[in-house]
Amino acid sequence: MKIVTFCIYITICFLIIGCKKSTSTIRDNAYDSVEKYETELEKLCLESHNGSVTYSIRIKTEDLTNDYEYKYLGSLKIKKNNFKVIQQKILSGQYQDSQRAAVSIRLFLKGKLYGEFTGLNNFYKIKITSNTLCLYNYETKSRSIFELKDSIPNLLFFPYNDKDSLSSGDIFYFNRCQ
Repeated sequence: MKIVTFCIYITICFLIIGCKKSTSTIRDNAYDSVEKYETELEKLCLESHNGSVTYSIRIKTEDLTNDYEYKYLGSLKIKKNNFKVIQQKILSGQYQDSQRAAVSIRLFLKGKLYGEFTGLNNFYKIKITSNTLCLYNYETKSRSIFELKDSIPNLLFFPYNDKDSLSSGDIFYFNRCQ
């Protein structure tokens, strides 16, 4: 009986030590910045070419929790350029159940950020195929397809439905970085 109890105690100690080693916090790495972690996640995401994997990191302070998520969407061939596209989602709020989302579609050319479409939220599913960008809104159950053959537009208009295409919808702006 003593041997079984001792084995269970040793196993629990190893589990606790292993769990403590596998989780690190920003406080443990105070010399690093959040931007460094974001850049590393973007780099991993771009190199993976795997749309089924989401790379994420959670940054907690006393009164705020930020979750950064990156997902590889594919590549867009526009003119002679081949852009790699990832989705960046930043969930921010005091509590996990009260977080708000800021979603952007980020375009990379030769490994460097070329620009991004901003203004999206958590209600959008984004899909990339060859030179088309497909957006589906879970809330309104509507979808739009944008063909990006010749150039990247400065804005995308997403109508909430076919009937209201002239009156209501979301506008996503393209912010160029280079």
